[in-house]
Amino acid sequence: MLKAKGIKKKYGSLEVLKGIDLDIKSGEIVSIVGASGAGKSTLLHILGTLDRADTGEVWIKDTNLNELTEKQLAQFRNQNIGFIFQFHNLMAEFTALENVCIPAWIGGVRGSKSDVQGKATELLSLLGLKDRINHLPSELSGGEQQRVSVARALINSPSVVFADEPSGNLDSRNAEELHNLFFDLRKQLNQTFVIITHNEQLANMADRKLEMRDGVIV
Repeated sequence: MLKAKGIKKKYGSLEVLKGIDLDIKSGEIVSIVGASGAGKSTLLHILGTLDRADTGEVWIKDTNLNELTEKQLAQFRNQNIGFIFQFHNLMAEFTALENVCIPAWIGGVRGSKSDVQGKATELLSLLGLKDRINHLPSELSGGEQQRVSVARALINSPSVVFADEPSGNLDSRNAEELHNLFFDLRKQLNQTFVIITHNEQLANMADRKLEMRDGVIV
């Protein structure tokens, strides 16, 4: 599903990534751990096409991301990659349903507006939010808002979902529910996840736990 080869990245004189090789299979859940400053978020941004490596290559399925223009990369990102962050970043003026639909509407996904809303409704129902689809973010709990962000990440049926500290802003109960949700989604949708986390429970639940230290995977 995803392959990275020889990924290096510098910011000025600071060498953040020193040569990362990585292979992730379809349907796999991989956690990446390490101290702050180890390079985890930089790696996730490069794998997720939010930044480019100085050297090395990233492949998602059969596409070499290095060969895409910025415009092509933006389209590829919208259609093939989902993101979940510590802060859910929902649009305050839109309902849960509308927030989930936005990536599909932006990307011009085939199908009518009602088709997109139907899929969004299915995802929100799958995540236990059937009765909350018409609520604004301010009317939802923190755990509910994060589940809306998960549905939003899944709306375009991405090849891989990147999650950066997804439960870092949740209490222990909601964090545990979110962790279990990832595995339920893998079981039901064969969804691939790459998760950066400081949460030891989530890191250990993954199929593989990779540790980063000083810009390399150890």
